[in-house]
Amino acid sequence: MNNIQNIAVYLGSSGYCRPVFKQTAENLGNIIAQNDKTLIYGGMDAGLMGIIANNALEGGSQVIGIVPKSLKDSQRMHPHLSQTILVESLWERKLEMFQKMDAAITLAGGYGTADELFEVLYWGSLETHAKPVVLVNTEGYYDKLIAFMDILPNLPRNHLIIVDTLEAAFSRLNEWSPPTIKNRANQFPNFEDEILLDTDEPLIIDTASVKNAYILTTALGLKQLQKHERHIGILNTNARFDLFLEWVERAQTETFITKHCKKLFSVDTTIEGLKKKLAHQPEILINLHQDKWGKSQTRTRLELNETEQN
Repeated sequence: MNNIQNIAVYLGSSGYCRPVFKQTAENLGNIIAQNDKTLIYGGMDAGLMGIIANNALEGGSQVIGIVPKSLKDSQRMHPHLSQTILVESLWERKLEMFQKMDAAITLAGGYGTADELFEVLYWGSLETHAKPVVLVNTEGYYDKLIAFMDILPNLPRNHLIIVDTLEAAFSRLNEWSPPTIKNRANQFPNFEDEILLDTDEPLIIDTASVKNAYILTTALGLKQLQKHERHIGILNTNARFDLFLEWVERAQTETFITKHCKKLFSVDTTIEGLKKKLAHQPEILINLHQDKWGKSQTRTRLELNETEQN
């Protein structure tokens, strides 16, 4: 893994998940520091994001946070990072993380984490990069999402590493053999502007593909953050999205998304039925501070110094 120095980590910001997921984030922060790697992440102090940053910092790792300016005043930016980079939008945050990373590791998370995962996989399907993304399937959290990905015809399997443990993640990265880059145009398309159009036209996902999984999770993540009010529909003909929907249920059970997040979209097996549901899709407001992020995971500078001295 000598050629992999900068590791981006995609993971949840929910402060209410079970201890096993928090322990995994803590362990990964420690391992990154022990291996003298640089952590690149979303820059917040909430949930697993704050935990991994704290442990990487305490171990002496450089930690770079990429934060959209819209979150700058949310009081959830981690105040003790080695470097904080402010960007204009959520997509620019993801692009900056991608450009700085040599590899990505995905831990448990919700819509935003799935968005980051599918974005890198979509770009991989276009053969525009040779960077690996590791999916750590702690306690089978991603079983249904992995099964959903298995039915996607254009999944770039040579970019995806699926493991159950952090030890396996680093072992596989040590053995990583990058694929050939065939598209060197250095273009990394996104769909944020399209999703955020000022229109009443609903966003309907009707086929299962890596691209549509990316669009869907991006739209859900943005709507969760109240960035748009467009109605979102999933046309579930032939049960093609059943596995994705089962993962959404698991994400809510494990509190990586709130119970309200399941109401951000409508599902039906026919276009006629879906349009009827979309016409009556409720407006959902999610209080991220109260319903998702929970208390700050940031440790004070005094606590960090005491840990270093011990």
